[in-house]
Amino acid sequence: MTQSAGPDILFFPPLLSVVVPAAAIAAEWAVPLGLLPSAGTGWSIVAGLVMMLGAGALAAGGTRAFRQAGTHVDPRQSALHLVQDGPYRFTRNPMYLGMVILQLGLGLVFSLDWAVLGAVILWACLHWGVVLREETYLSQKFGAPYDEYLTQTRRWL
Repeated sequence: MTQSAGPDILFFPPLLSVVVPAAAIAAEWAVPLGLLPSAGTGWSIVAGLVMMLGAGALAAGGTRAFRQAGTHVDPRQSALHLVQDGPYRFTRNPMYLGMVILQLGLGLVFSLDWAVLGAVILWACLHWGVVLREETYLSQKFGAPYDEYLTQTRRWL
């Protein structure tokens, strides 16, 4: 990994955010588990929609903070600036956290049992295939300021 290149991530997060829900839908169709309440149950729709709105707010806030700082949103590209504003004050990975929460919200709204398992798989792929690699890269690139940020802000929640 060079300083001019981005982090050596294993997965492209936006692709995961499409593949995992699609896989959950396919798995639900092939092998329905019937664990979640039927789609259309009031509390699950409300809870799922709240989760989906929160996920969207996290992702949009993270994207906005990156753009305002003048750095790349695409995690395959090099980081130009250390971002600690917006949702990055509370979580180091708001866009990725939003992806996981969105997966759970979809599961509740559409009664996709497999989406819950998908959220766990998505989190694991993001954590080990993206986040830990990004943290190594950012620590090498930004040094002490990033290392201090690591001590002040939670990785996920």
